[in-house]
Amino acid sequence: MSHRLTPAELYPAGVVGVDVRFIRLVTGVTVRVAESGPMDGVPLVMLHGWGGSLYMWRYAFDILPAFGIRAIGVDLRGFGLSDRPREHDAYTLDAYCAEVDALFDALDIARGALLGHSMGGALALHYALRRPGRVSRLALINPAGLTRLLYPTVARAIPRAAMAAISERVVTRTLIRFVLRRLVYWDSSKVTEQDVDQYWSPTQLPGFVHAASETLRTFDWHPVGAAAESLAMPTMVVLGRNDRLIRHERAAAARLPNVAVHDLAGGHGVHEERPRDVYELVGPFVR
Repeated sequence: MSHRLTPAELYPAGVVGVDVRFIRLVTGVTVRVAESGPMDGVPLVMLHGWGGSLYMWRYAFDILPAFGIRAIGVDLRGFGLSDRPREHDAYTLDAYCAEVDALFDALDIARGALLGHSMGGALALHYALRRPGRVSRLALINPAGLTRLLYPTVARAIPRAAMAAISERVVTRTLIRFVLRRLVYWDSSKVTEQDVDQYWSPTQLPGFVHAASETLRTFDWHPVGAAAESLAMPTMVVLGRNDRLIRHERAAAARLPNVAVHDLAGGHGVHEERPRDVYELVGPFVR
């Protein structure tokens, strides 16, 4: 039976081979981190999209270790089971980049690969531009940061006072099912009730609406533009050609230096719809 999951029931609860821990970073924020694969493998830090959690990397934890990769997923601040700071400047690009830097330090990664999806893709892209010496390879899945998006502009038009009056109860399970089936996935038949529970349950924790709205309002969603020409590391972009949320990215992706662009049938969550196809691209690239 589908139900609201407790924090103890959220992925990767009961999954063999995926270890989870909470790390207090020097930024003052405690984040949840999950890992699989050999500790001496190539480190790959995975950054999820807006409103998500490390659950979206569930297939990566299973597939990537076979390529000798240490797969590391994190709940970004404000999401999953990580802290939800209340300060208005807690969800800026600067704050998130500082957190990635602190996470690399906490995990004792001097230099590693980054994989980002959607908003996490924009964060990975910006971080790679700011800290090229720390990023060995950059992989992006339907990333923000390459083309202009409408919904952050709409979110910024809503007064903060109005958003503060909204509680987590407005984020219903029915709404999350609709978003997954009609916006995130192209093939809605692949969305399970377990997926809905895993995505919906963290949204019911106190502070989610504040974190989600402040991220839409204050994160830098603008295209990186010409700045991307200075990317110093090999880059791969995987695009779901049926993405309903971010469109017309292929031309911008193809202009990145030293890039391989892969276009697959699938939606915004192509890595969840076609995990084997996506991670058999990511694995050799990272390795």
